[in-house]
Amino acid sequence: MQKLKKMIGITLAGGLLASAAIVVSAQNRQNRLMPSPPKAGPVEAIQLTPEEIIKRFTTKESELREVWKEFSYQQESLLQVLTPANTVTGEYYQVSDFVFNDAGRRIERIIKAPPSTLDRAGLTMTQEDKNAFINLQPFALASEDLVNYNVYYVGREKIDELQTYVFDVKPKVMSDTRELKRMKDKKIEGKYFQGRIWVDDQDLQIVKTAGKVVPEFDQRFPSFETYRENIDGRYWFPTYTYSDDTLEFDRFNVRVRMVIKYKNYRQFQSDVKITGVEEVIDDPAAEPRKGDEKPVETPAKPETKPGEKKKEDPKKPKPDRPRP
Repeated sequence: MQKLKKMIGITLAGGLLASAAIVVSAQNRQNRLMPSPPKAGPVEAIQLTPEEIIKRFTTKESELREVWKEFSYQQESLLQVLTPANTVTGEYYQVSDFVFNDAGRRIERIIKAPPSTLDRAGLTMTQEDKNAFINLQPFALASEDLVNYNVYYVGREKIDELQTYVFDVKPKVMSDTRELKRMKDKKIEGKYFQGRIWVDDQDLQIVKTAGKVVPEFDQRFPSFETYRENIDGRYWFPTYTYSDDTLEFDRFNVRVRMVIKYKNYRQFQSDVKITGVEEVIDDPAAEPRKGDEKPVETPAKPETKPGEKKKEDPKKPKPDRPRP
């Protein structure tokens, strides 16, 4: 029985989303990219050079990585093994809510997780594989990653209702024989994204990615496409990732289909409560908030005489609600 990690390399690092079981119709594909509200005035982005566009969208991507940690959402994850005749021989499926507890920490609450049948297809899913699959970093080329990549401007393209700039992305390591050998010796695979990025010409944010993670040595990684939607009129967050690919090994081939759906985005509010008996897991993508490490101190109540009403200090400022 093969290890899942060796078969399909679910550890998709650096972000890049690999990502139900039904082939999506053309109409559904059109609905995945929802344009942001129209903006008044001239579009400054048209006058930008490719270098300036790259700087803008990578900076935005860094911001999105942080802002995304402030949102709760529901994630539906599906992994299937299929025959050439399109018959499903094994499946892993899970639905989770990523929400905030009373301490302001984002956690995973498992809503639905039927028993996996991947073993019927000759695969086993370890806890490490599961965590890597569920907790994919859903953002691509941020400014801090740019030093490791060559980015080439391809041109402009309209996808659905959006006008976009198109860039090809290739990690520099793929041309560095010595570094590739070091990574192979260290068994470092799937660390970088290689593929194509579409950037909205209005918001200068990534709205679609297509490609795979590299390098590949013993493992094989599927190609994928990720679509984003405009959330709250400001943020282009991932909502759908799809992959249907045949992974070729020396002695056999494996066809896999992976789907991840993100929905019900909601920015953190202090009144979020966690109830029920579902399994709760810390979200490794969410960092502790400021003040989480410190105990909460309750000030002593001032003494009052019997029958005397407590007076408020007019100079004492009222506490502000936590920022959403």
